[in-house]
Amino acid sequence: MGIDIFLAIVGLVVACAATWFIIRYFLMPSGSTDAKQGQERNDDKEPARDEWTNMGRRIDGLEDEYHHLVRLAIISTILTAPVLILDLFGRFAPDALPTWLTSPWIQAILITPVLFHCGRGIILDGWSAIQHRRCTPNLLATLATGIAYLYSLATCVAGSLLPEGSRSPYFDVVGVVITLLLLARILEVRTHSSLARSYEMLARTRPGSGRVLDTTELQGLDTDSGDESWSGLTGHQVAQDDIATESLLLVRQGERLADDGEVVAGFATIDEKELTGAEAPLRYGPGDHVLASTKLVEGNLIIKVEASGKDTYVSRLMQVIPDALTGRSPAVHTIDRKTHTAIAWILIATVWTLMAWLLFGPDPNLAHAVASAFCVLAVACPTAATVTVPLAFRTALNTGIQNGVLFTSPRAMSNLSRVAAVAVDDSALADQSDSSDGAQVYEESLIRAATHLRSLKVMSLVLDGTRAETDKASGHSISARIERAARVAGVDMLVTQLSDTRKAYCLERLIHDLGKHTGDAPSDGIEDTSHTPSPDRLVALAADSHNQPEAMKRAQVHISFGTRPGRESTSDTEPDLILRNGDLDGIVRAIELSQATKRIVKENLTWSTVYNIAALIVASGVLYPLFGWMLNPMIAPAAAAIAAILPMANTRRLHHLHHLRRRWRGLAQIDTDHLPTVAARRPQIIVDSQWNPDNPSTH
Repeated sequence: MGIDIFLAIVGLVVACAATWFIIRYFLMPSGSTDAKQGQERNDDKEPARDEWTNMGRRIDGLEDEYHHLVRLAIISTILTAPVLILDLFGRFAPDALPTWLTSPWIQAILITPVLFHCGRGIILDGWSAIQHRRCTPNLLATLATGIAYLYSLATCVAGSLLPEGSRSPYFDVVGVVITLLLLARILEVRTHSSLARSYEMLARTRPGSGRVLDTTELQGLDTDSGDESWSGLTGHQVAQDDIATESLLLVRQGERLADDGEVVAGFATIDEKELTGAEAPLRYGPGDHVLASTKLVEGNLIIKVEASGKDTYVSRLMQVIPDALTGRSPAVHTIDRKTHTAIAWILIATVWTLMAWLLFGPDPNLAHAVASAFCVLAVACPTAATVTVPLAFRTALNTGIQNGVLFTSPRAMSNLSRVAAVAVDDSALADQSDSSDGAQVYEESLIRAATHLRSLKVMSLVLDGTRAETDKASGHSISARIERAARVAGVDMLVTQLSDTRKAYCLERLIHDLGKHTGDAPSDGIEDTSHTPSPDRLVALAADSHNQPEAMKRAQVHISFGTRPGRESTSDTEPDLILRNGDLDGIVRAIELSQATKRIVKENLTWSTVYNIAALIVASGVLYPLFGWMLNPMIAPAAAAIAAILPMANTRRLHHLHHLRRRWRGLAQIDTDHLPTVAARRPQIIVDSQWNPDNPSTH
């Protein structure tokens, strides 16, 4: 009895010391600082974005990594399968095998290369995490496989010294853990490579130069035909980055556009599926805006360059993708910190599980203690939490690119999922680049967007700051065109005669009103309010940030449209969403895709939390005194692998989203006369009485 009390006291002291060490090493401020520095060092191993201009190397690296992991997984499977078979025979038919095959040394010979060759990367990552005081999923895997492997070696070397019933090795479990971790890693790498291939496709479609025309070549030219009369046009080739805005480019059938621009002559059918996800080639003519890298299927065009080089829509796409592959958002850092803390507590739970089974467990208590400690380490699966946010963003970004929607960051996607009101500025609604026929108002696009927003219960507003001067070419003012478009579309509110300053003030009032959780928009003058804006009801502004810098600063979500003529931006605000010119319904596609992504992330995080709590309760043996339940060490890694793979498979749904794609395609194809906007309530029209174009003090 005295020996038992002494051993119990020693065990408790050891457990307390181990707990203190884990808290001191991983959770104390110094440990957290080292963990952060270690994470930064680990992130520094990733190339800077500027080094990713040639993504071919990255894509090749991902493909090489994928094939390397597949080879390791095959080797691991081949070597682990015989060990599983031997273990099954040893448990259920021990007399069916020769004696030499039942020796644990056979299993040790087969599993040792699995652990140290196939699992080398996992072990090195786990060891690096220990050195840098970081708690990562690979640390758990390293400790779990290390404990199981060392205990199994002990059964080989000194099995006779172990208590009866504690002499069974766990080599089979080590092999299963390594194999399943490799399979999970293969799925993750495959998802990353799909986004990298999108970048490769965009890079491959970019022409290196364009055919620039001199204005003298257009004299006497029939600009409406675009056929035989253009055969004499030659121009001269200019590198894409050297083409200046306002230049005239000749693009012939079968060629790709070098820059974004406006069609000034000719008609052509253009395939832009790679950039906007359009199902079929679209017809373009004078006044239409076209995008770089799209291909002329039929016809010839002369375009006036509006954006070249890094300012083109496709270049913006290619700037975001490397960030998505290498960057780490604040949300990812937050989850990493929470995972770090959770894994540290899992290590503490492992220590006390081992000690509790040694002191109070039934015979053979050593075997039960080792098995339960292993199960706690192996069954915990924080992988679902650590990969779900970056994986979801990369998958949604890829899907968005295929549908003409470009998110600029994970934070931007999160903000768009919480948008409760969308304000469309006149700079996004009216295209004033065509001075000959007056400004073009994207009426049909506004009708589709307003209908789509109404179905999502998102408020729609139009902010009009154009002057009510009649255009000589059309006989109507731009303001009148915008008002007509807003009335036909049935937006919730139209605010007219706004100066730039008043637009910003109007947005601020709307933000505060939504913060009070009211669905009503402001209907009178701007009033001060002390209410804090709601983080779940954001206001998005769709505008040309080059023309509306002050309003963009006030808005909570910033939406920019492709390219606009005129180039230095006076705004320091980076857009959250980039769409092509006139694609107002792209706002709603982005909101729906963001909401779907947020929903999947929540599902994955909820699954991870519930699974880990339930799994740790069962694995630690808390239910053994009540129900006699113990987790089989073979089931623990399988359960953890399933827990990791299910969120990845769930995230892959963002690649498809068939119901959303059908909706988007149907809304794009339906005649706007058939949309339910005529019966919708008419917009509330507000004329800003404080706006006076002749009084600068009101601007």
